[in-house]
Amino acid sequence: EVEFLRVPVQHGEMEIVGFRFGNAAYLTDVSAIPEGSFALLGGLDQLVLSALRHKPHPSHATVEQALGWARRIGARQTWLTHIAHELGHEETNRALPAGVALAYDGLTVPVTL
Repeated sequence: EVEFLRVPVQHGEMEIVGFRFGNAAYLTDVSAIPEGSFALLGGLDQLVLSALRHKPHPSHATVEQALGWARRIGARQTWLTHIAHELGHEETNRALPAGVALAYDGLTVPVTL
């Protein structure tokens, strides 16, 4: 049996949820993370977090917002997903800090449940 913990987040004006399972969390289509949700995200090894583009969008996080959340959450590895085509993969990866990278098709990550 695997326990999935609901993590409240925002998608524009809509309240939606991400999920934490074991030492990993998946938060996509996110434009804001409520303060109380950060307490549910401590001690992660893997974090999947959306980062649409650099230009602000009303219902999706920018790369800069996602990087701020990633620093605050402190997962060992953060994977940015739900990215726009305008983010060049190699160029963007070179600009990201250690422990953060763009996700890609076929990516698998170890998760301890």
